[in-house]
Amino acid sequence: MLLQNFPYLETVVAGLAAFLLGFLWYHPKVMGRRWIEARGKSADDMKPKFFPSVVSFVLWMLASCFYSFLILIMGLDATMALILLSCLLWVAFAMPPTVMGAFYTGYPFNAVAIDSAYQLAGYYLFALAHVVVAQLT
Repeated sequence: MLLQNFPYLETVVAGLAAFLLGFLWYHPKVMGRRWIEARGKSADDMKPKFFPSVVSFVLWMLASCFYSFLILIMGLDATMALILLSCLLWVAFAMPPTVMGAFYTGYPFNAVAIDSAYQLAGYYLFALAHVVVAQLT
């Protein structure tokens, strides 16, 4: 019964939207130049590579599946509830390991802030995708 009610289309749209946001987010005219400077790298060092992009796509899809599963078992369908879920998931599960990892690896705070904000924006896109696709279908 759970798989029968699973929001497959919303899940795929949400994962794809969050993944594609990364290309915009890390574009040099958006946050990319600041991110590269914060990491002390050059633009040539940071050109997108195939394997990390594939892994990122798979991980966004996995996160989207988890998000969809949570809203299904929790019975959430209100827009504000989905936005709140996005915030709570980010605060509890995405942001802390990113910040903790930065302390131990020396990853610059500016780069951590850019990465972490991208994760939060991705979670917001999860909520938006579920709301919009549900209304359209």
